[in-house]
Amino acid sequence: MRGSATLSRLAWLVGGMMALLAAAVQHWPPPIQGIDLNQTRLDRALPAPQGEQALRQTFTAQRDGLREVELLLVRAEAEETGGEFTAILEDDAGILLAQQSWPADSLRHNQALTLRFPRQPHSANRRYTLTLQGSAANPISAWGYSLNVIPQGTLQGSDGDAVPAAALRLVTRYELGWGQAVAWLGQMVWAQGGQMLLALAFLALPGCLLLPLFPAARRWDSATWWGAALAVGAAVWPLLWFWLTLLGGRWRGWALWLALIAGWIIVLAQTRRRHRQNKAQIANAPSFSLLPSPFSLLPSPFSLLPSPLFLLLLLSLCLRLLAVRDLAFPPWVDASRHALITQVMADSGQFLNSYQPLLPVERAPYHYGFHAIAASLKLMGGGELPALLLYLGQLLNGLAPLVIYAATWLVTRHRGGSLAAAFLAAVPFFFPAYYATWGRFTQLAATLILPVLLALVWQMLRGGPGWRRGWWLVGVLVAGIFFIHFRVFLLALPFVGLVWLCSRGRRGRWLLAAAGLSLALTLPRWLQLLRLNRGARLASAIPGYNEFPLGYVQAGWERWFLAAAAIGLLLALYAAARRRAWAYLPLTLALWVGSVLAIISGRLPGLPASWLVNLNSAYITLFVPLAWLSGVLAWRGARWLNHQRAAAQVGARLLAGGVLTGLLLFGSRQQITILNEQTILAQAPDAAALRWLAAHTPPAANVAVSSWRWLGSAWAGSDGGAWILPLTGRQTTTPPVDYIYDRELALQVAAFNETASPITDWSAPAAADWLRQQGVTHIFVGVKGGFFDPAALSRNPQLTLLYSEAGAFIFALKPPTHSSQPSSRQSCNAAMSRINSASISSAG
Repeated sequence: MRGSATLSRLAWLVGGMMALLAAAVQHWPPPIQGIDLNQTRLDRALPAPQGEQALRQTFTAQRDGLREVELLLVRAEAEETGGEFTAILEDDAGILLAQQSWPADSLRHNQALTLRFPRQPHSANRRYTLTLQGSAANPISAWGYSLNVIPQGTLQGSDGDAVPAAALRLVTRYELGWGQAVAWLGQMVWAQGGQMLLALAFLALPGCLLLPLFPAARRWDSATWWGAALAVGAAVWPLLWFWLTLLGGRWRGWALWLALIAGWIIVLAQTRRRHRQNKAQIANAPSFSLLPSPFSLLPSPFSLLPSPLFLLLLLSLCLRLLAVRDLAFPPWVDASRHALITQVMADSGQFLNSYQPLLPVERAPYHYGFHAIAASLKLMGGGELPALLLYLGQLLNGLAPLVIYAATWLVTRHRGGSLAAAFLAAVPFFFPAYYATWGRFTQLAATLILPVLLALVWQMLRGGPGWRRGWWLVGVLVAGIFFIHFRVFLLALPFVGLVWLCSRGRRGRWLLAAAGLSLALTLPRWLQLLRLNRGARLASAIPGYNEFPLGYVQAGWERWFLAAAAIGLLLALYAAARRRAWAYLPLTLALWVGSVLAIISGRLPGLPASWLVNLNSAYITLFVPLAWLSGVLAWRGARWLNHQRAAAQVGARLLAGGVLTGLLLFGSRQQITILNEQTILAQAPDAAALRWLAAHTPPAANVAVSSWRWLGSAWAGSDGGAWILPLTGRQTTTPPVDYIYDRELALQVAAFNETASPITDWSAPAAADWLRQQGVTHIFVGVKGGFFDPAALSRNPQLTLLYSEAGAFIFALKPPTHSSQPSSRQSCNAAMSRINSASISSAG
């Protein structure tokens, strides 16, 4: 047996080494790059450098590993053809790093041109000079911007002459190195490690207190136990917040710390008692008079340390942290709304019933379970809100493989299959990692509970008699998912029904008991939601809202994973025809996914598409059943392989080692580069500008921000301005999107943006007059920007530039003068109409 195990490991190792060798020969996967300097504003076409005339742009790299610079070209209309365009890059010591020339005839107007050079390992904080030259007949130049938005950079002519712009439209990229990645992880652990350990202790505590009360848990392995404990904890904290609020109480930081310390003292005391009882039982064996404490079921977290699962979880977390290495804010529109909710709940210490005082919104129909966890950590000293949400989200994302492992183990009792399921969710799957690019914390937190819930439902209805006593755990988990994310709650319900039907209606009373407990825990919230949404339509009126997200299927290797799952289902169907019990779970999962997609597709008679659940929200949860199915199939495949000839086993493990290594290489790169740059709205310089805004503007300031029509009639901030309200308390023209819960405020926000967004000339005094009439006192423009153009704003005589750093700007409106103040609202609107007409004409 020992020789067979050694041969098996050797086959895995050889297969992996062969895959690594093939990858090295093919130079795969390609290096990982990130954006260092991102100056994309432009409003000036620079003159073409010809002969002795040249353009020189200096800039300072922010990170090590500088690898390339990108320009956006301008091609002047010229009768003659020919000519040559040259780009040169030198470092601060005058050393030539790159020089490349292109025939002008090969370059197009508005073409992105990239100059690549060897990776500069020590480029951070070093100054570089980019020189653009051309032959006498060169018609090629580059776009620039009239304000200097490049930190520590200047744009000049060949002899220091002034040019029509102050900065090039310039993007620089760096190549991430191994040492650089390790150093960044070390810095992050130093800065955020304590907060992450606190979050782990906080999340796991309710599970550590409740799971020992479930006798069946005594047969779980330690990884499954801790995965289930995290799921239970994520479900219980929102319930505690809600019921304490309902009873008139409120959480404070000291109360949460007291609960955390007292809870862990109980856990540790009972664990010590367990050891004493075990010693007594051993000393007096055989003896059946001593019943072990429920806490004798508590495994040590250190039992995970030497395991492959621990290494996988460590890898999962490191990859997810590296994915957000360059972020100062969580991405996308959802993130600022989560920040607002978290701040309101932290300020009040209660479950959210109103957005006051930050936002004049009394309706609260959203799901606020995740925010109970985030607000708790904020009250306990969680630091800056953007960093708290960003790293809490990545921590939860990194823990998703643990609950996937737990769910798979609960139905298979096979560590290898469970580890395979966890590996897929940790490394090569596109989801849940892609949640990070949306700041989709609520659905992510719900999927931390979902796998364990589904596994417990399966075992309660189809497992041994001992599983029936876990009905209360099922009820608690269902209630927790309801508070954290309505959609995931609704997606889980068909699975419960299908399992009950597949069980021929057996154990219905236990399912009824779980449903009764869940209803009792959530009934007050149900009543609140029914009152808040009385008369609301479920049918979606947003065009394209329920389209199938085909792009996700085409991302990465997702189509191949789906194809493999389809093949596995065919094998399960064959096994079910032969009455193999293991096949019923994969087929139930397939029926569940198929029925959910059919029901919410809007194509079944009597079931129109709904805004409450759409195909996108269902598909991004598909990784749970897909990983679970893969784990079950891996379990059965391993059992089948163990009965084959030795040669077949060695060949299969060689292949498996190669495939695993390929998935590891591909998946690791995909995880680190998972973010969609289009969803990164707020950037690091915006954070400094927001701090300045909070310190130098009155609390009553009303700040205008750029925005865009996000979803339906809802407008959302397009840059760091979306974070002004939760971080500074200042009101803005476009707050986080929860403003839509107040009809009057929603109409006000829409009216402002529908008037402001078509304007392209913000230098006109009438534009400032109109802003003043809307109650605006300041204007914030972030790095990404929007319809507010800082160059035009800087030319408006009615505005004062207060702050300008690294592409972020803050302006103040001057007090109105008699000559500039409009005599009436009608005259101001007429002036704005003229500006809009001029803007449209110039655009045309």
